[in-house]
Amino acid sequence: MAVKIENEKLFVTINEHGAELASLINKSNGINYLWSGDSKYWGRKSPVLFPIEGALKDGKMFVDGKEYRMGQHGFARDMDFEVKKLTKESACFELKSNTETQEKYPYDFIFRLIYELKEETLVVKYEVENPSDGEMFFGLGAHPAFSVPLGEAAYDDYYLEIMPEKARKVLPLKGGLVDNINTIDGESKLEISHDLFAKDAIIYDLGEEPTKFSLRNTKNNYGVEVFTPNSKFAGIWSSYPAQGQFVCIEPWWSLADTIYTDGNFKEKFATNKLNGKESFDVYFEMALSQQMVDF
Repeated sequence: MAVKIENEKLFVTINEHGAELASLINKSNGINYLWSGDSKYWGRKSPVLFPIEGALKDGKMFVDGKEYRMGQHGFARDMDFEVKKLTKESACFELKSNTETQEKYPYDFIFRLIYELKEETLVVKYEVENPSDGEMFFGLGAHPAFSVPLGEAAYDDYYLEIMPEKARKVLPLKGGLVDNINTIDGESKLEISHDLFAKDAIIYDLGEEPTKFSLRNTKNNYGVEVFTPNSKFAGIWSSYPAQGQFVCIEPWWSLADTIYTDGNFKEKFATNKLNGKESFDVYFEMALSQQMVDF
């Protein structure tokens, strides 16, 4: 079932399954800026990545010596959320731990996704709550895919600008795992092409600093901006060698396992920790228009 929210500028639908964004339509031109989800290339549109982002080494992790197994990006994207609150311009979805989740991930949790419209901007909020008295560890990330190209432009007419322009490190991927030791210097502007993604996602270390990603093209003014105030990393990705007509801009508050990990989940690189009864609240924003808007 899909939930609908709208304002004067945007019309948005979100599926209860995975609380996944299903459409992001600019009312001024009637265009859906979100990827179609064509399974020939990549069958998702904007999955949430929880309680891990990326892959576990050998598909497993250890908590207090016990082995658990979980697929890439965790299980939240494949579960039905409950709609907790719905207004014309906002929707709140909730997922709670249960016997099914605890077979893969031993912690109690309450996880919420909140979508809110503000002018040409969709704000996506994540809330992770630890209802227990003990500590919990988790990963979290976004994965929105934007349709490329739009209008008369071609895929190779697009470019991505990362602001503020500054030196940032890029963490390579090897077999889906992160090499956090042998980082390389990243560029603040990327020319979009399918070959750009031949080695998987491009992962920027953002250092939890405010960062804006502007996806534009040289032929028209159809573009997208993604703003994250404090994510640790961001992944830029599209399908390869299958040439999907989309580009993902993904704020992440954690990472896949490193190639050097011993699998101890509590010591996972870039993980997040909550003590008993604590909560974790973050957000990012997506803006789209024929004329770009500033945050």
